[in-house]
Amino acid sequence: MAELENMKYEEALRRLENIVAQIEDPQTAVGDIPAKVKEAAGLLAYCRRMLKESEESIGKILEEQ
Repeated sequence: MAELENMKYEEALRRLENIVAQIEDPQTAVGDIPAKVKEAAGLLAYCRRMLKESEESIGKILEEQ
C-alpha cells in the first residue's frame, strides 16, 4: 500500500475507524467485507508501525537529555 506512506497517522486512523463502522453497519454487503477487512488490516499495521517509530524517536530524544 504505497499510498499509506504519504498518509498521516491521523488520516489512517480516521480511515480505519470509518472502515470499522462500515463493517459493523448491517447495510454493508457481506461480499464487501473481506476487502474492507484487508484494507483495515493494512491500515492497522501502518498505524502500529508509525506509533512504534514515534516511540523509538522519543526514546532516543530522552536518552540524549
